[in-house]
Amino acid sequence: MKLLIAAHRADETEFYERYNQELGYSIDFWEVPLTLENVDRVRGYEAVAINAGCAVDRAMAQALRERGVRFLLTRTAGYDHLDASALEEAGIAAAYVPAYSPNAISEHTVLLLLFLLRKMKLQQRRVDAQYFFIEGLRGRQLTSMTVGVLGAGRIGEATLRDLSGFGCRLLACDAHEKESVRALAQYVDRQALLAQSDAVILHCPMTPENHHLIGREALAQMKPGALLVNTARGGLVDAQAVRDALRAGRLGGFAMDVYEREGETQRRDLRGKELPDPLLRELLAMDNVVFTSHTAFYTDEAIGSIVETTLRNLHDLSETGACCNRISAAGEGDAR
Repeated sequence: MKLLIAAHRADETEFYERYNQELGYSIDFWEVPLTLENVDRVRGYEAVAINAGCAVDRAMAQALRERGVRFLLTRTAGYDHLDASALEEAGIAAAYVPAYSPNAISEHTVLLLLFLLRKMKLQQRRVDAQYFFIEGLRGRQLTSMTVGVLGAGRIGEATLRDLSGFGCRLLACDAHEKESVRALAQYVDRQALLAQSDAVILHCPMTPENHHLIGREALAQMKPGALLVNTARGGLVDAQAVRDALRAGRLGGFAMDVYEREGETQRRDLRGKELPDPLLRELLAMDNVVFTSHTAFYTDEAIGSIVETTLRNLHDLSETGACCNRISAAGEGDAR
């Protein structure tokens, strides 16, 4: 079977070569994201693998099917960039990677929270300027804080487990409660979590109901000076409302690995150029805003797991049709 890897990164190649030895697919790599303008590139391929930067709506699903694609593989834990109903109607079987490495994201989440607590962005700016006074750099300790995690699935639970070692009080909110999470945190509803938490961490799935989950109303419910960390999906946060809350001093700090309009900047070299998004420019200028460019997942272990699961998904879909990671119109995209 011929497989096209769209939006391919060079650092993935060694993993495809390693895990494809047993399966023996004919794999071609293409660095460009898949769009309607370049969809003819998939002719001759039964399977295409994409990432979150490749949106598949009804028109794209039909275009893929017309060009002979039978299997679509997304190398992501969430699949809100796919129209599952349209794929089913087009007769294209699709699968995702639900749990490539929860610890990669949980560790990065804790890192971002610590950066905010110890004012590391301002500290680094001062060191770079050779200004070594410490006024304005007093931090906070996790030990004395309450941290709330919205979305306590695989990744959220991993973050709670990591945070438990710091001795802080932990809250969790999720539609599906688990005993393993209950052993780490107290389950509360969303309003209670927002009201009681000194730091709020987002690990929610991106669903229509969760769009701008953290907006002006939610920010008003949070404790004054609380911190917000988002390593899930950019669309969970109303960035303009967050900017206003930061300006007003209502929100103490914001750390994000994802941004709703990150398509304008992600994986691009914009050195020496003005960022196209004025809101992002304003956020990045703030000392209490930390941004990493969608790299929370980016570890050796995670990339290997993503590639291996992607190829196994194709094998299961094509050989038996019984794939535990198959996407259906009735399902919902996971958190990242």
